[in-house]
Amino acid sequence: MRILQFRINGQKLSKDGDFSGLIAGTKGYLYAAYNFDREWDGCKKAAVFSRYDKEYPVPIINSKCAVPDEITGCKRWKIYLVGERKGYRITTNEVEVRQE
Repeated sequence: MRILQFRINGQKLSKDGDFSGLIAGTKGYLYAAYNFDREWDGCKKAAVFSRYDKEYPVPIINSKCAVPDEITGCKRWKIYLVGERKGYRITTNEVEVRQE
């Protein structure tokens, strides 16, 4: 298992750590972990993974989630986050991840 770390400051999503040596084609191997700032407190959170104009939303539980197998076979994929609580919705920019 490999965990990709991301940092979130308000609406800015960024990579946090080593993303080198990722190889396309894994299944059940990649996970993402998130370090949220206070603007996300109390929100239900989801990561939205995308490739070729298809989106794969995954709930974030305890600040982490699995990267969908539909994504890990690609050389490039993108991710953005969405958070919601009563009367409040926050989204982030998209970040691209590249694999060999």
